[in-house]
Amino acid sequence: MDNKDLNTLRKNLPKGAVTVISTETGLSVSMVSYVLSGKRMNDNVIDIAIRLIEESRLEKNKRLERLKNAVK
Repeated sequence: MDNKDLNTLRKNLPKGAVTVISTETGLSVSMVSYVLSGKRMNDNVIDIAIRLIEESRLEKNKRLERLKNAVK
C-alpha cells in the first residue's frame, strides 16, 4: 500500500478509529498511527481500518434510509 492509498484510508476513517484499532490489535495508539502514516507496516491494522470504514459507510447509509422514511 503506497502513501496515496494510506492517505485515502486515513481520510475515510471514522472518528475514534485509531483507538478502536489499537484496542483490537493490542498495539499502542502510536504504533497504529505509524502504520497509517506509512512509517511501519502491519496488515492487521490495515484490514481493521478498512473494515471500520466499511461499517461506518453501512451505518451512514442505514441512517440516511431511516431519515428518508421518517420524512415521507
